[in-house]
Amino acid sequence: MKTVNSQVLQLPSEQLEWLLSVKKLFKTAFYYETINVKDLISAIESKAIEKGFLDIGILLDSDDLEEYFKN
Repeated sequence: MKTVNSQVLQLPSEQLEWLLSVKKLFKTAFYYETINVKDLISAIESKAIEKGFLDIGILLDSDDLEEYFKN
């Protein structure tokens, strides 16, 4: 069984670095409750597609991303 972290580690390095930096922003927004979590996940998914980071969408769904960002 694959964990979310193991799936994240399969990402190409550029995508992994981007996801790690986004995680920091997510944690801040989540902690201060400045934005709805589902809206933020949706925005992150859209931005990943816009940047051409298709592996993020292939390996991780919205629930996986939320779990990853919260941990």
